[in-house]
Amino acid sequence: MSAPKPQNPFSKLTQGPLALYYQVAARLRNEIIMGTWPPGSQLPTEDKIVQEYGVSRQTVRKAKEMLTGEGFIHSIKGSGCYVKEPDTWKTMSPTVDNLNDIFHYGTRMSFKIHEFGMVSNSKEIQHKLNNPEDRFVFQIKGVRHFQGQPISCVVYYLPFRFGSRIPLESLDENPFIPQFEKLAGIQVTEGIQTISLSRADRDVAENLGLKKGAPVLLVEAVYFDTAHRPIEYIMSRYRSELPYAIRIKRNSGSSALLTAAGGPHGAD
Repeated sequence: MSAPKPQNPFSKLTQGPLALYYQVAARLRNEIIMGTWPPGSQLPTEDKIVQEYGVSRQTVRKAKEMLTGEGFIHSIKGSGCYVKEPDTWKTMSPTVDNLNDIFHYGTRMSFKIHEFGMVSNSKEIQHKLNNPEDRFVFQIKGVRHFQGQPISCVVYYLPFRFGSRIPLESLDENPFIPQFEKLAGIQVTEGIQTISLSRADRDVAENLGLKKGAPVLLVEAVYFDTAHRPIEYIMSRYRSELPYAIRIKRNSGSSALLTAAGGPHGAD
């Protein structure tokens, strides 16, 4: 039986358009899908979940009812709730409600840097980073892994004023944004992300185990600091399919989803 996980500083929920029980169910579902609570393990007690998320017992019970109906868990009277086998699950897509969730789920992945350095600025990068004055930008290329498997090829672009403050050799395989915030003394408050359909080039195909030209998801994201200055442009190419666009924001002291626009784009 697995021991309850330590409290996550991003776990507290906020009042908003999504019911609290739905938010709790989404968090627990994602933990199950991502392996924190593997099949056969026991979920934390109601008291632990109440303390973790700052909600009522009734909210926790409604969340557990939702997960039971989706085939993720089952209850044993007098013992607790246990995770069922994946073949009983009715949904398998982790959800992300806010920017802090992205940081949290990013801790479950690792990033292997293949190369980094300065490259010439381009019109596309200038448009994303609003830095026409830069002749060069900092580029980081690598592969993101989840549970030991490569899931995406990623290219980071940093404006010169920001990238020059970061000792790239000190970066490790953990999520970059929290590292950037610590090393450069800035705070990321907002991100705009789009997802569209693209094709695997030779480099992407080799790293992801695909055929050249195979369909991949192109995820583009631009993150902004407190002054709404672009500090990072990311291009990630994934193996799966889920075209959508989402705008997310982290408010001071809380997290909230601002707007989301669904629908496929022309090139992902």
